[in-house]
Amino acid sequence: MSSAVRAPEPAAESTGRPETVPALFQRTAAERPDAPALFFKVGQRWVPINWAEYARAVSRLGNALVAEGLRPQDRVAVWSANRPEWQITDLAILHAGLVTVAIYQTLAPDQVKYLLSHSESKVLVVEDRKLLDQVLALRGELPLLQRVILVDGDASELEGWAISWDQALRRGDDFGRSRPGLLVSRWQAVEPDDTASLIYTSGTTGVPKAAILTHRNLTWTASATLQCFRGDASDRVVSYLPLAHILERVVSHLRQLCTGCQVYFCPTVDKVMEAVHDVHPTYFTSVPRLWEKIYAGIRDKMDRVRGPRRMIRDWALLAGAMRTAAYEKGKPASPLVRWQWSLADRLVFRKIRETLGFDKIQICVSGSAAVSPDMLRFFYGLGIEILEGYGLTETTAPATFNRPGKARFGTVGLPLPGVEIGIADDGEILVKGGNVFAGYYKDPRATHEDLVDGWLKTGDIGELDKDGYLKITDRKKDLFKTSGGKYVAPGAMETQLRSHRGIGQAVVLGDGRPFVAALITLDRDARETRGGIADPGASRLVEQAIADVNRGLSHPEQIKKWKILDADFVVGDELTPSMKVKRKRIAEKYRAEIESLYAEKKTA
Repeated sequence: MSSAVRAPEPAAESTGRPETVPALFQRTAAERPDAPALFFKVGQRWVPINWAEYARAVSRLGNALVAEGLRPQDRVAVWSANRPEWQITDLAILHAGLVTVAIYQTLAPDQVKYLLSHSESKVLVVEDRKLLDQVLALRGELPLLQRVILVDGDASELEGWAISWDQALRRGDDFGRSRPGLLVSRWQAVEPDDTASLIYTSGTTGVPKAAILTHRNLTWTASATLQCFRGDASDRVVSYLPLAHILERVVSHLRQLCTGCQVYFCPTVDKVMEAVHDVHPTYFTSVPRLWEKIYAGIRDKMDRVRGPRRMIRDWALLAGAMRTAAYEKGKPASPLVRWQWSLADRLVFRKIRETLGFDKIQICVSGSAAVSPDMLRFFYGLGIEILEGYGLTETTAPATFNRPGKARFGTVGLPLPGVEIGIADDGEILVKGGNVFAGYYKDPRATHEDLVDGWLKTGDIGELDKDGYLKITDRKKDLFKTSGGKYVAPGAMETQLRSHRGIGQAVVLGDGRPFVAALITLDRDARETRGGIADPGASRLVEQAIADVNRGLSHPEQIKKWKILDADFVVGDELTPSMKVKRKRIAEKYRAEIESLYAEKKTA
């Protein structure tokens, strides 16, 4: 089936951790009852919830769900931003032997209706009145939905169909007193191969599919990440990527159940760096777009310095580059480079990390999409090592990771312990391991197509180097062929364009067309592009970025024409919740702009 297979890195000896999520939670909660677990912000103050309070809330809501008459493996949906109640709800669902259906907060009502109907969810937990009102408008079209629980606000006027969070907890108290021990028997009866969650793929094309993740998928993967890089009870983690996405579920929610660390909830992306500055996390995971914005902000401030400070800046960046060059060669930096970098760190880099809130950071992870290797080199020079990884919903997020001190920029690292990576004859990446999902809910055909003899066909194209590091070259479905017969891989080109300061998003076009073109959005936070598309400086910036990318391409691959759009792409419209571009949606929405590009004569 494959022309090259990377033998799995041997899994470490058994950790002895439970293989179901409820059992894992109960063990950690019992070991750390008085230690803080979850933090939420009220005004300027972070308020803690300790493990005993956490466990009590899980028990109360779990009993409330059992009181609804739900049977094991029935589905319960969660539609909310990141907050303590999200994790409490997820654990309550799993303790009752039920299945969590995760819904992105940004989905439109019709999309939510599809997920609730397809999953046959019987209970829905919604965050606020705005979302509840959307559900109420759909009530007649959701005959299987018997209860809605509102986290924030009062639902008393809704005649019992929707109840408040407090009402649900009180019902759980009453049921627990009348049926003592029932919830415990429910979670103790859960098996590792029982379904724990349905996660709907973000749907860059077509109707979303529901990936079935088992308890073993979740606990196995969280444990495997701890064999790749450290994690313990002293960690502070900022949870801001959507918990409906499996990446955040693994790195903040599930790893916490293994380590007992502290999780701080930031419900909106635009407040994440404020939270980082408050919390000074030791472990932080993000998507490339945030790293790109941080990079642009640092370079913008550096570019403003003048006089002697500019000379110090240039010398410090050179010291960082020399340290990075030694790291990439796999050799210790020379004593002179180490001394120069240490001095540069005291004078420049340490202040940058402290200002950002990354002065205590030990592990930084980038996932979900490709990130520019040059950007990773820049951050390493500052003393921030970002470990790029790779995975899908169907691999419970991570399949590969770079390891601390052994990262290879431009690759997504080595397989997790116990994971095998294969490369099919057509270049498609194949994955096998305990992280691979159980199939698609209600879709045996898609399951049969994507799962063959235990191997997951990822749809991504890649290659393995001699040491087993995986490099992603593109999405199989994103490859296109121009009318001249040239195959083009747009992903790497788009990553390079986004790494240029002032560029927000980039989409490369050309399927069946005579030449390659691109749509560009501006990063309005960058100083050079604040004037918008009418600013000649923005056009010059984009023109230079295009030229830089084209230098590394053959003539048929080069971008010949481009257009700057007057708005950024939006999550829920042109972008998935994990910040991937929806090519089909962009082609539809910007059809006129695309046609205008090809109606004009291409540039030389």
